[in-house]
Amino acid sequence: MRLVLATLLTALGLAAASAQPAPFDMTPERPAVEDAAPLPDMSEDDPRAAPAEEPQKPVLQEATPPSEVRRYLLPDGNIQLFGESSMRSWAVNLTAVQAAAPARLLLRYRNAVVVAPEASRLQVLFNDVVVIDESTQSAADFTTLDIEIPDDLLQAGRNEMTVRVRQRHRTDCTIQSTYELWTEIEAGGTFMSFADPAASTYSSFGDLRALSADAQGQTRITIVAPAMDRNDMGADMLRLAQAIALHSVQPNLAFSVAATLDQSPDRQSLRVLLGSADELSEMAGSALPAGATLGPVAAFMAANGDGFPTLVVSGRNRQDWQAAIEQMLRPVDRPPGTRRDALITEPWRLPNAPMIYDRRSLSFGDLGIRSAQFSGRRFTADFQFAIPPDFYAGSYGEARLLLDAAFAATVKPGSLINVYVNDNIAASLPLTSRNGAIYRQLPVKVTMRHFRPGLNQIRLEAELLTEQDEACLPGAPASDTPRFAIFDTSRFVVPDFGRIAQWPNLGAIGGTGYPYGLGSTPVALVIERDDPASLSAAANVLARVAIVSGRPVAFTLTTSADAAREQDAIFVGAINGIPAGVLAQVGVTEESRTAWMPAAGRSNASGETRVDIDDWSQQVQGSRFMAWIRDVETWFSETFGITPEMLRFVPRSEAAFVPRQDDAFLAVQGANPGNSGVWTVFTAPDGGTLARGSAVLSKHGMWEKLAGRIATLKTDMETVAIEPAASTSFKQTLAPSFTNYRLIAANWLSANILSYSLLLVLACILLGIATSALLSRLGRRR
Repeated sequence: MRLVLATLLTALGLAAASAQPAPFDMTPERPAVEDAAPLPDMSEDDPRAAPAEEPQKPVLQEATPPSEVRRYLLPDGNIQLFGESSMRSWAVNLTAVQAAAPARLLLRYRNAVVVAPEASRLQVLFNDVVVIDESTQSAADFTTLDIEIPDDLLQAGRNEMTVRVRQRHRTDCTIQSTYELWTEIEAGGTFMSFADPAASTYSSFGDLRALSADAQGQTRITIVAPAMDRNDMGADMLRLAQAIALHSVQPNLAFSVAATLDQSPDRQSLRVLLGSADELSEMAGSALPAGATLGPVAAFMAANGDGFPTLVVSGRNRQDWQAAIEQMLRPVDRPPGTRRDALITEPWRLPNAPMIYDRRSLSFGDLGIRSAQFSGRRFTADFQFAIPPDFYAGSYGEARLLLDAAFAATVKPGSLINVYVNDNIAASLPLTSRNGAIYRQLPVKVTMRHFRPGLNQIRLEAELLTEQDEACLPGAPASDTPRFAIFDTSRFVVPDFGRIAQWPNLGAIGGTGYPYGLGSTPVALVIERDDPASLSAAANVLARVAIVSGRPVAFTLTTSADAAREQDAIFVGAINGIPAGVLAQVGVTEESRTAWMPAAGRSNASGETRVDIDDWSQQVQGSRFMAWIRDVETWFSETFGITPEMLRFVPRSEAAFVPRQDDAFLAVQGANPGNSGVWTVFTAPDGGTLARGSAVLSKHGMWEKLAGRIATLKTDMETVAIEPAASTSFKQTLAPSFTNYRLIAANWLSANILSYSLLLVLACILLGIATSALLSRLGRRR
């Protein structure tokens, strides 16, 4: 009887368990339809929103190291997509073999715990075709999606990859809660997997465009030259580094040079062998391209099974391999002085940033923003553009956004459209209508104060308040009724602006490589020793300058600062290797050669604590009075845009800079002794830190932070500190014209308030004197 009773109780328990409802979910939104579908907030006219075929359902599985050839897809490390609606697109270049081979796509992601999976989706598209469409449900840990890429979808050369998400909050309906929504795509777990081993084969130097970053988002390139001890080999290696950089245009290039093959297990994106056929044959053996013994060669070796594509640049002698390097540079060079239509960014972001040299009007469609409608609480859209290095309108200029947009009657007054320039608030437009509105070419003024040479970004954020969100009823379904719409006929209008170059200005070299990448006159590149650390650092710097310049930098390699007295020059080396007098010329104290040491070594050999003026400066500035002064200065700057520099007739004097103990790498710029050009110094305490710091600073996102007179990379290898220039010199870059001079004068007077006030007073006095003199000659005299 007990046995029967136990059996009955067990059966009843199992039945109850199977009938038990799912755990209570406090999600306030539930979509009416949960089938895989394109994101509803995209425009109906968007070809990516309606694929011709239903995408294949991905398989959820744990990521395992594949034995196939891997082609990593994320160009810049992990990607995080924030907010309710977000997307990112970039170009993926493939070789002809990779495009034709069967491939699988693996994508590894996770999302915030507060993301509601029922109302949130993740999509991946290749060439406007959806290949992954999945609800986001990976809050606990990373999840790997594995999908077979359809045949004939990929093509040799350029392919467009897009990742986009729609995310809704589980429990909160406020605008603030949208900042808690994120999805992260992991670089190491996102790649194409090819079953064909031939997919690792590269055929010609044109395939350099198909190079990919590694699992950490970095493209590591090793240049091996057996005869590196030759005096002329360093120049050839640096010229070759620029050719590789301009072909690949990867955001995070890291060069290293060596005389022998690196046998470490670390994965490299590319290995390059440079030298004569006789020198390389001992290293490469029979795999060396046969043509190397006959003349100039720039070709890939056959795959050797180690997974490293190996490019051989060789010939019978130096003249041959120099000819091969020039052959590589020819397709990516342009005549000096010619204008670029765009700054190339497609390897990490589409579309490319258009260059704006003067008055110009661009539609949102041209800038990559398509018409879209939105049903959430915080809509975001952004675009990028570029301006030349001689931009001079930051103190008075205003651009405009002409918005074609609409919002529904459900949107309450108090909602806002905010505009950010390079993450700085530039304009705010309140939505005041109670019955909705349609805007046609609504002008929104955007200050140009935060524009900078090179790449810039403008972001629009629409914060939409509704009664439904204020109620936030538990269990209420998510509404797909659009609240807001933006149209691609909206325009971004930039007026004419003043153009004159300034120095010191690290922002110009960080944005466009100015002045080193634009002229035809060779730049003096000063390296005291041709050691691997110095050459690696110089390769990193020149490669990044070439990329932002859009052309290779012509240079002459020298060890003498005297040869560069009247030239634009770049100095690269450990601080003890910088020639005498150079540091003082650019405003760095000569004591830095001995005083700059790791933070752990702050005491000298005698055991006494080192006296540091920076420590005393912190003590003085830490007083209450100085803190109050800084607060007042900050308030004036944030409220009225007035800085202490604007309230001086004469620029403040600049004290010689002393690197701090937490500075790992230093970039500093100043005029040459003849005041006819610019000297830029890249240095570090020692060779190892020099090579490592140059690789970090030359990354996309770090290099663009260069500004002012001095930029220091901290020992955490993440923080860049800027010291602005107290005074600048000007150099004319355009033919003389009254219009340009007027715009330059307007900006200079706006930046120098006291000078403007004095000129205004003088003008009033002169006007009074002239008026008095005129009136004295008129009328009857008594």
